[in-house]
Amino acid sequence: MRSALPFLVILLFVRSLHSGAQTMLPIPPMLLGSTIDLQLQEGTWEFHPGEIVDTYGYNGDLLGPTILLEQGQQVTLNVTNTLPDLTTTHWHGLHVAPEHDGGPHSMIMPGTTWSPSFTVLDKAATYWYHPHAHGLTDYQVTKGAAGMIIVRDAEEGALDLPRTYGVDDIPLILQTKPIMDGQIMLHTGLDTVVVTNGVRQAEITLPAQVVRLRCLNGSNERTFLLGFSNGMTFNTIATDGGLLAAPIPLTRQFLTNGERVEVLIDLSGMEGQVFDLISFGSELPNGVMGSADVSLMGVTPDAYYENDLNGADFRLLRITVGSPTTDPVIDIPSTLANLVPYQEVDATVTRDFVFAPEVMSPVGMVEGPMTINDALFDMDVINETITLGTTEIWTFTNNTAVGHPFHIHDIQFHVLDRDGLPVPSQEQGRKDVVFVPPNSTVRVITRFDDFADPEMPYMYHCHILMHEDEGMMGQFLVVDPNAVAEPAGLNNALTVWPNPSTAGIILLRATETEGLAEVIVIDATGRTAARSLLNLTQEGTSMDLSALESGLYALQLHTRHGQTRSYHARINLQH
Repeated sequence: MRSALPFLVILLFVRSLHSGAQTMLPIPPMLLGSTIDLQLQEGTWEFHPGEIVDTYGYNGDLLGPTILLEQGQQVTLNVTNTLPDLTTTHWHGLHVAPEHDGGPHSMIMPGTTWSPSFTVLDKAATYWYHPHAHGLTDYQVTKGAAGMIIVRDAEEGALDLPRTYGVDDIPLILQTKPIMDGQIMLHTGLDTVVVTNGVRQAEITLPAQVVRLRCLNGSNERTFLLGFSNGMTFNTIATDGGLLAAPIPLTRQFLTNGERVEVLIDLSGMEGQVFDLISFGSELPNGVMGSADVSLMGVTPDAYYENDLNGADFRLLRITVGSPTTDPVIDIPSTLANLVPYQEVDATVTRDFVFAPEVMSPVGMVEGPMTINDALFDMDVINETITLGTTEIWTFTNNTAVGHPFHIHDIQFHVLDRDGLPVPSQEQGRKDVVFVPPNSTVRVITRFDDFADPEMPYMYHCHILMHEDEGMMGQFLVVDPNAVAEPAGLNNALTVWPNPSTAGIILLRATETEGLAEVIVIDATGRTAARSLLNLTQEGTSMDLSALESGLYALQLHTRHGQTRSYHARINLQH
């Protein structure tokens, strides 16, 4: 693990994390390389001077380091859980196999380490990571567990864009938090503490040149409408999954939960000026979390009006313009990326997803629990099965009183339309979160390539974290029709002895293969309980499962090249 920042910058970041009165914008340290270590841990923080709040963070008290990845590189991410509860870590927006995605089935128990390893296939963009344990996501993210991921590629690298991290390429994790009596409280609706990169009243000095702001909405429920206090025009250059075809000049940028956007601001000739990055909540349409009235149906709960941020404009970051750097970017490119959206004519499957409250009531229409196709999330139920290589259109119909930011794991999609109308230019790039307003229908198109697994699912869900935790989530399998079919019974080519096992030390023998193979052990809930790279021999190879609890487990064997599994067996552990 190496850091791309000088030690002094890292030190300033660490000092800022331990001083709630510090308003200088913290720049998270950057981690890069083929092996990256993250420790999810407890901490404390001063959001208000003198008020110590219990928090979570990766490698620190709050938030986490920025991870830098290059397209095409191989990376192993070691995530160690030192929290008192189970967790997961989801690489939001990255295109990885389901076993590496970090969804609810990839649980990291206290005191253990999860080590997904994969090739980075994604385009240059801003992604992020956060816990995704079912029923715990809201709590753990709101407590502070989140960090940014930056991916670079050759197409983005060929452009003259700001990319000096912390100088003219600035990460901004934008959040509001509900803090009462020194505690982070959930489901109060009183997320009145505004923080950027973890601090209130954040300030930064930026050079008088073109600067890139990478904005992430990491809030549990609030949507932002970004703009600047001086009314200046900025250029949006990238959405969730990568660069747009060309910069889009704007004075307002909608940013809902889980979304990312990259904007360029031209500060040339503005040396000495001071202005603010603002969320213009007064301009948000009703039906959006953070607007003056969260519902279009007159059913807004009374508690919503107790939050002074709702329907109000508030500051996210104060910017002072300083001197330019020695080699500044002074121009904004006229073109960016070669976007090739999926074509509607190529879609062979259409799926419909209808959002509705579990119980039809005024509060239920806004706060939920919310269902998808009349069902709440069930870890044991696969809601959709998708064929590898298929182009599909997913249609989301919102029959609730509040808008939902909807996220699909595994893929990036293109938004076809909202209520039959084309979406604005800034939404026409690669996306993994789409906003579905109340009483509206949104269609997206995507293709499911590269990864298939008949047992480990991906998720789709609302990114209002309370809605997600209460069941507004489903899961899907991607299956490969060309995979070698497995027999209905056990494959006798893989034998396990002794079975049942009381000591947990087993002998594996595959009669039709030798050499390196990965053995994955799956528990009854479908999560990976153990995995090991073994050298299989005709005489048999031992594997230690003594750390696992008693129960029935499935064993899956992969070749060292990661091809479709060709053997399987079951083991009954009886400690």
